[in-house]
Amino acid sequence: MKRPGSAPRVTVDHDRCELYGICAADAPRLFELGQDGRLHFRKRLLGADDLDQAIAAARVCPAQAVVLRGDLDG
Repeated sequence: MKRPGSAPRVTVDHDRCELYGICAADAPRLFELGQDGRLHFRKRLLGADDLDQAIAAARVCPAQAVVLRGDLDG
């Protein structure tokens, strides 16, 4: 049985984020860089189809600002 709040989710440490946009390129279903120059989430809670993009975004972030939390094993 899953604990409440254990669903996989993605967060960004905005203090570390340098707005390179690599996360938005690798995970366009999850992130976008707005015209205001800020990173915007398209979604934070991850479905099975989003998990691969979230993992890729966390791996390629040069500032290590993308963080995955919760149960990533499904």
